[in-house]
Amino acid sequence: MRNNKPMHQMTQLWILAGVIAGTFAVLPAARSEVDLGEPPPAPADLSGLPRPTGIYSVTGGFTVDANSREQVRSFYKAVYLASEGVPMETTSDVANCTPGTNSLTYREAVLRRINWFRAMAGMPATVTFDAPANARAQQAAVVMSRNNALSHYPDGSWLCYTADAADAASHSNLALGNAGPDAITAYIWDFGANNTAVGHRRWLLYPQTQIMGTGDVPATNGFGAANATWVFDGNYGGVRPATRTPFVAWPPAGYLPYQLAYPQWSFALTNANLSGATVSMKSNGVNVAVSVQPYATGIGENSVVWVPMELDYASSSAKMPFNGTDTTYWVMVTNIHYGAVTTGFTYTVTLFDPQVPGSDYAPPTISGPAAPIVGQGNTYSFTSVPWADGYEWRVSQATPYDFTDGAETGLGNFTVHTTPGYAVQDSSVKATGAYSFHLAHPSPAKDQLLTLNQSFVPQAGATLTVKSRLGAATSDQVAIIQISDDRGLSWQDLYTQPGTGQPGETSFITRSFGLGAFAGQEVRLRFNYAFSFGNYYPGASAGVGWYLDDITISGAEVRTVLSTNLIVAGTNFTFTPPQPGAFLLDVRAYLFQEFPLAWGPACPVAATTAPPLTVTMQTPVLVGNQVRLDFLTSRAASFQLVQADVPTGPWTTNFAAVLTTNIPGAAYRFHAPVEAAARFYRVQSP
Repeated sequence: MRNNKPMHQMTQLWILAGVIAGTFAVLPAARSEVDLGEPPPAPADLSGLPRPTGIYSVTGGFTVDANSREQVRSFYKAVYLASEGVPMETTSDVANCTPGTNSLTYREAVLRRINWFRAMAGMPATVTFDAPANARAQQAAVVMSRNNALSHYPDGSWLCYTADAADAASHSNLALGNAGPDAITAYIWDFGANNTAVGHRRWLLYPQTQIMGTGDVPATNGFGAANATWVFDGNYGGVRPATRTPFVAWPPAGYLPYQLAYPQWSFALTNANLSGATVSMKSNGVNVAVSVQPYATGIGENSVVWVPMELDYASSSAKMPFNGTDTTYWVMVTNIHYGAVTTGFTYTVTLFDPQVPGSDYAPPTISGPAAPIVGQGNTYSFTSVPWADGYEWRVSQATPYDFTDGAETGLGNFTVHTTPGYAVQDSSVKATGAYSFHLAHPSPAKDQLLTLNQSFVPQAGATLTVKSRLGAATSDQVAIIQISDDRGLSWQDLYTQPGTGQPGETSFITRSFGLGAFAGQEVRLRFNYAFSFGNYYPGASAGVGWYLDDITISGAEVRTVLSTNLIVAGTNFTFTPPQPGAFLLDVRAYLFQEFPLAWGPACPVAATTAPPLTVTMQTPVLVGNQVRLDFLTSRAASFQLVQADVPTGPWTTNFAAVLTTNIPGAAYRFHAPVEAAARFYRVQSP
């Protein structure tokens, strides 16, 4: 038996079977789940709790129309995903009881995630963090991690105990096994047999709250990750602010990415008695079975909680079923008592895949000259995104991208995130040449990732071809090919293959995948040998794990960005080509002036030099106190009127002259004031 931690710190236990005569070792791994403990009770004393001081522009102030599928999709992809993968950069040291600090960008990511959920639920999304609350919560996170346990009331017998840590623990949601934005999502999920009241969720979505705090430590040196989110401020029990709907529900009324719908649904209503509330659900006109959880008060707003379809609400892996198409649930909550008044509410929730645009998808599409003139400003316009508050446009050039890599020259084309202890460039098993790429699980620490550095743009007939061999692997070890259309913030599966035991595949199989669904979009590609829990083949000896060779991409292009430019206002921009040639122009929208959406479709243009300009002047005509000078041109251009006392000059610009257009690109007219002396005029293009 191998024990990686002292027994009081164990969160996983692995049992090794020996390697016997060509049989690979298998590790049956007990599942390790995030522990949320129980939610904190409402504060009895508000004195000393933080009060509001301001808001952060990039972490709050969010609003969203939950009835717009595309606006919710944009809000998810631009803002929610902006909190993914932010480095903690901690100075904490759990082993030595040092709270340390985390990076400002990490704390902002946590705060952004809180306000994202509040905006989706229709709550004021202007929560800010209080520095003293952050510092105390950081101490609480260290205490929970060091003791591998959760309590809102730790005492002096707990390792790393401090009075500030105990204070934060009594005012905070607590999580063990994850931290930061992931912990915030776990609180909204609120799994666990002890969380039938979804109290963590209710505190995060409590309408009156304006101030919170966060403390986070990563998993290091045998200690688990931990989070403490301070959820109480001096506004508890105060005047309830305006909300999008009278109630607070999760999933909320309207559209919601299916990934964020969990087995426990909740409906909260302030000052109402929901102890006898009844809940009904339908989907596509068919009744959905529901089971109402025990009623609990004193946690946020009074709420009724129910579980549809007998889902496993205690599990941290069970979610609402989703078949890939938009699914609408009709919800009715009745028998709600306001004193002697009985009432009810109905609403709908539509779960959807945020990777799939809906019928209301309308990216910024450019129109303008197909052959802009080199050295001149050419005006383009684009369609607006109604909920955007800023835009950016860029100029790029495309070159064909035909890529093949069989690991013969090393790993230079890829970024590797793997467990130390084995070579990703492998010579023992290969399809062609001397090497292949090899991903394995010498320990169950994390997914093994091989990510292509070069982003690319598939064309209509683009394909990805790989020679793949999944050797000894259990069904809990999964070979996944993934693609991202949002700069690596989220990934979609192109192909998944769980292991089949040993020896698995004994030769390479060529597999091809069409990329036409991503035509015109800039994407990234990665290979993920995934493992989260269960059984696995340890080590990286020959024949164990996933081998890849001759990775080939065809029918794609790479875009070299020449310039990017912010658009201060409006839906127009001016492009001045630096030289003749083919260029691509595209625009992307911004939400809350900070979070970019995907680039819209590229507008191809072919810049050309302007043809020679000829100007033919007509005889000047006196009209009252004005000289009218008509002239014809061979093309559109900018013009100025210059004058002189004698034909040989010197010539000066007549700034009083007014230019009008008779026929665009062909006929124009200047009007200039009559002067006492004789004048000679000519028209020129500056």
